[in-house]
Amino acid sequence: MKIIFSRKGFDAKHGGVASPIFPNNRIRSLPIPDPNGRLRYKKIKFDLKHMGYDSKNLGSLVEDLSLKPRKSNSGIKGTASCHLDPDLIRTDVTRKAGWLPMFGQGNAAASHLLNYGVGVGDLFLFFGWFHRVQEADGRFSFDPERQDIHLIFGWLQIGEVWYKFNAKSLPKWARYHPHVSGVADEHHNLRKPTDAIFIAKRWLDLPGLRARRPGGGVFRKYHPDLCLTKLGETRGHWELPLWMYPSPEREPLTYNVDGRKWNKNRGHSFLHSADIGQEFILDCARCPDAKVNRWLARLFAHSV
Repeated sequence: MKIIFSRKGFDAKHGGVASPIFPNNRIRSLPIPDPNGRLRYKKIKFDLKHMGYDSKNLGSLVEDLSLKPRKSNSGIKGTASCHLDPDLIRTDVTRKAGWLPMFGQGNAAASHLLNYGVGVGDLFLFFGWFHRVQEADGRFSFDPERQDIHLIFGWLQIGEVWYKFNAKSLPKWARYHPHVSGVADEHHNLRKPTDAIFIAKRWLDLPGLRARRPGGGVFRKYHPDLCLTKLGETRGHWELPLWMYPSPEREPLTYNVDGRKWNKNRGHSFLHSADIGQEFILDCARCPDAKVNRWLARLFAHSV
């Protein structure tokens, strides 16, 4: 199996701010803006009443967090279009029968995944830039006293891969997706810029899980086990299990092959992760199965 650490959601270039960690530890990854997208932030359901706040849709939350203090522009409008991908939450929008979580990737990043043989059974762990928020007078803002982090917020275990397709031949429940709806050609050739779409298994198929989990979904709350960033460091400095440390028998995460980026101490691996790159692939074929399985089981214990 391969584990893919997949960087998604708001970043410095797309969105300009972090995704929120709420005071009660709930988290929500914010999909990036997309001027050509057909879905608007305000159309994505996001109910805060169960957290004790006034009801908001995702559009009003994005407006709160992207507001630039002391500047004339108001950040990203709730009416702006976005790129909901990965699409992991059934209740975000109205679905057609048969819907499954899905994730699309294009161009060089798609080629990187396919060239490394990413396919059925492999596991995406989606991570992004997160920061604690606070609420006052009905608006959310970032807490300046808290740390920026990289946080795992979702997953998708691959059940199918679509990379040569005619959009009209796909199931109706999948045609809304931005990597489908933008298809102009009859199919994509892997030797040219490409779109690849990864469809989740209906249920996770991983050793050691104590309860059945869907093949794609999100972690609802922050937990230290989901945090990649080392305490007190900038968000790109990760603390990982020792079994991920590269060795002559085990290649490092792709895009992180420079040995100077890695060190180890007291049972952990430490990585200054690459600033560029979306998909960091770890081939677990030569990793100790028991340790991989225990680490994944600990992660998915927080998926309820």
